[in-house]
Amino acid sequence: MKIFSLSYFVITRKIDLHIQIEEEEKTLILWSDRVTSEEHTFPLNAIHDISFKPSPNRYKILYLHTNRGVFSFVVKDNPEEMIRQIKSRLEDYF
Repeated sequence: MKIFSLSYFVITRKIDLHIQIEEEEKTLILWSDRVTSEEHTFPLNAIHDISFKPSPNRYKILYLHTNRGVFSFVVKDNPEEMIRQIKSRLEDYF
């Protein structure tokens, strides 16, 4: 069951005659037993923590700490609700 979703962005900078920045929007989804991005699936029992680094510009970095390492996601929206939702479910595993 899908519980919550948050958009994240893959930023690409191309340099030709001028600098061009492209954003590709993707979705990070919290399910009842896992978190999925378009590239990865993270079972909740493999997630140790989730945090974010605020920034004065429009992008923030969301960090998903897992048993396979730390994965970062560039977000524009405030990720605090996603963090709260995931942390509340992680309490069942620890």
